[in-house]
Amino acid sequence: MKPLTGRQELLRYVLASVPLVLTALGWGFVVAQGIGEWPEGALNLGLGVVGLILLRWRRRLPFTIAVVTALFTIWSGSATGAAFVALVSLATHRDGRRTAGACAVLWLALVGTSFAASGWEVPTLVAAIGSTVTIACLVGFGLYLRSTRDLALSEERRREGERRDGLERARAGERARIAREMHDVLAHRLSILSLHAGALAHRSDLTADEVRQAAAVIRDNAHASLEELRVTLGSLREEDPLGGPQPSFDDLAALVSEVREAGQRVEYRSELEHVEQLPPQVGRHVYRIVQEALTNARKHAPGAPVTVELSGASGTSVDVRVTNAADSPGGLPVSSDGLGLIGLGERAALVGGTLTHHNDGDRFVVEASLPWSETP
Repeated sequence: MKPLTGRQELLRYVLASVPLVLTALGWGFVVAQGIGEWPEGALNLGLGVVGLILLRWRRRLPFTIAVVTALFTIWSGSATGAAFVALVSLATHRDGRRTAGACAVLWLALVGTSFAASGWEVPTLVAAIGSTVTIACLVGFGLYLRSTRDLALSEERRREGERRDGLERARAGERARIAREMHDVLAHRLSILSLHAGALAHRSDLTADEVRQAAAVIRDNAHASLEELRVTLGSLREEDPLGGPQPSFDDLAALVSEVREAGQRVEYRSELEHVEQLPPQVGRHVYRIVQEALTNARKHAPGAPVTVELSGASGTSVDVRVTNAADSPGGLPVSSDGLGLIGLGERAALVGGTLTHHNDGDRFVVEASLPWSETP
């Protein structure tokens, strides 16, 4: 249970002080008229003040404070305010058995005082009925406060749970995004390594210069793979994951040149209009789609020519089509779990696009269509 605010605590003390103030005014009038003596009034008011002080511990010792302040009402009408507040606090925070016990003590104290003064006369009957109704209202109000606070606590826990779930979903989405980046980057590099390593392992007619050239490509791509892996893993520790430089559409030509130098035969055609207006986010996804399609071609049809075709215009869409031979009998066996194509589909969906792949006769085709929005 949360602690009360300063205003809520002050309100309880104000309510508990009302009988004390009224009693003080009454005794002042009685003494001024010579009807009563101050010693008796001082005891009455003193117990009321002590009752107010004891309310400070009503949360730590709710049953004890409720019973003690109830007993004070036998000698002090000014303590009824403190007794009422203590009873409400007990009903709000503790079990029914203790609440019933405190109610019995308070009822006997209130009714017993009237009985001691007038016996079983009308004042005592009125006091009994009034005390019963008052105590019932106090307990009902305490139960209402408890249910209201329990409901508020439940709602707070629900919101906290939703916040944690949302945070977990965001983390899972971020991990999936980083996994896609790692797959796209490393699969591209490692497939080039595999291509050249396979050539060195299976070809015995290479000259010394060709061997050195292939080894240099393997070394450079291994170094690039380690650097990109370091950057990607390092982004996991940053507040802005993958916040470093990301590839863009302008890097696509360099990608094609790189794979051509590695020995992959690629025909690249672009009929995109107003490329300078292409949103960076869309351009980055186009780059990754082409990169993954070229990687798949190297893995599953090494040595086969690949055709990359881009078309589209501002305000319509960017269409990507990558085709290659469906199989190459001379290729090295390569395992595949299909995660690359699944990741491509997710990339396209991120910007509201679509991606399909299918066999067209002896050709394997990857087609993507991404909306060309004017805003990233």
